[in-house]
Amino acid sequence: MGRFTYLASSERIPDPQESDIEITITTPDEVKVGEVVNIEVTLRTLHPTIKDRNVGDVHGHVFVRVDGPVSHELKADGLVNANFVFTGKNVLLTGGHAEFVAEQPGAYTFRPGDIWVTTSDYPISCTPANDFPIESKTQIV
Repeated sequence: MGRFTYLASSERIPDPQESDIEITITTPDEVKVGEVVNIEVTLRTLHPTIKDRNVGDVHGHVFVRVDGPVSHELKADGLVNANFVFTGKNVLLTGGHAEFVAEQPGAYTFRPGDIWVTTSDYPISCTPANDFPIESKTQIV
């Protein structure tokens, strides 16, 4: 799990504000050429929510930057809060998933990119504040 600084903006706060977010990108250690590389993503806000959030009230996606013999930018869809969140607490989003077919052998790295989150109130867009470090690695053989 990495801690990343984003510039976040919304209808409520249109000027981008720095926001730290914990993101986990999980990939297999090794995949054979021709098989699918499954990418799982979770996201935890490190700032408190402004009101109670029912299950499923917060959902979104994270773009995942893939570098290696073939580069991709994939969208990990399906992030949602699976638990009720009380006012003033952090929000955990789970269930993010992306995949691609491993066509070229070699070492691949994965790092988070832009984030889009929607609540029942308004959408929030987040862009990386700087170049992020690698969060996961996979070897295609």
